[in-house]
Parts: sequence; C-alpha cells; structure tokens
Amino acid sequence: MTRIDPHADESIATAGAPPQAARAGVVILHGRGDSPAGILRLVDDIYRRGVHYVAPAAAGRVWYPGEFTDPLTDRRNAYLDSALGQVATALDLIRETGVSPDKVVFVGFSQGAAVALEFVTRRARRYGGIAALAGGLLGPTATLTPREGCLEGTPSFCGVGADDPHVSTAHVEASVDILAAMGAETTTETYPEVGHAINDGEISAINRLIAAVSPE
Repeated sequence: MTRIDPHADESIATAGAPPQAARAGVVILHGRGDSPAGILRLVDDIYRRGVHYVAPAAAGRVWYPGEFTDPLTDRRNAYLDSALGQVATALDLIRETGVSPDKVVFVGFSQGAAVALEFVTRRARRYGGIAALAGGLLGPTATLTPREGCLEGTPSFCGVGADDPHVSTAHVEASVDILAAMGAETTTETYPEVGHAINDGEISAINRLIAAVSPE
C-alpha cells in the first residue's frame, strides 16, 4: 500500500526574531483554506521581541479531510499523521535555535487548532502553552478520551464563538476536559456573535501565553 504523506514536501515559513536571537518560539498553524503567509499576519498582533514564529503549510491548504467530529478513518489518520510530522519539524526548527519545548507556544485556528491539540496530547510533556481557537480534538465528541502522558501544567486556552457553525461549544468543552485530565492548566472562553473567527479576547489570551515564556 502506498504511504499517504501529503504535507511532507510543504514549506515552512518563519517570522519574528532570527534564530540566533530567539529566546522563545511559537508554532502557528493555519486553518482550512489559509496558508502560512495568511496566519503569519497574526504576528502583527502577537509580536514579542525575542520570539521566533514558525508556520508550517498544509498541502492544498487542508490539513485533513472532513469535519472535527467525523470518525478517524484510516485516510483521516494518514493525513493527520502527515500534519503532525509537519508540526514536529516546525518544533525541531525552534529547538535548533536553543529554545526548549517548555518555551514554545502552539497557536492554531480551526483545522490548525485541531492539529495543535492532537500534537500536544499525542506527544505530551510540558510545553510553553497551547492556544486553540475555534477548534477541538478530532473525532466524535462522545468518543474523546485522554491519551497517555502528562502535560505537566502546560497552560492552555481554548476560545470559540457561541454561534460557530463549524465547531460546537460542547466539542470544545470535551476537548478541554481531555487537556485537564492530562494535567494541563486550562482556560476556556465562549464568545457571542463571533462565528468562526479570531477576536480581540483570543489575541489577548495568546499574548499572555507568549509573555509568560518570554518576559521582557
């Protein structure tokens, strides 16, 4: 059987502090239909001196087929494994600057939020933080269960619009329950009339996470 690895040859973009000046890192993951260039515009709002921002790309601007709550079929798992490989490569790029994982914050929007959450829960350890915006873990809500390992107090923030047409507040809350069960320090916010978008409250939450790993 041919191995599916759709994201393997995709580029990884960077912004912020050059590698030699980095003292913290952010892995930032775009949503469906977006790109590294698109999500890196967010750096204008979450810039902090000394932080190296790394944004991997999804093939065809899609990290995985289907919706958040679809069952994890072999095909979806193959796409997800490929996506997690891209995130691991992005994290390695930051580690090569001398920044350890406990100084790295993961930020993801929509599909990128799902990939970020899947990465930190499948490779659990202490990270600098996780901000999942308008997204949750993959799989039917009722089937979500903790994975092996401990997040060792990793600060996490999950934000979602009360009227988001793509991810329900119940699914986000179930995902947060998994993070808490795995030892993360969790914060959740639900916003009225936001839809499927990033708002100022979420930007403030990301900035708090980054400030904690890169005090000025």
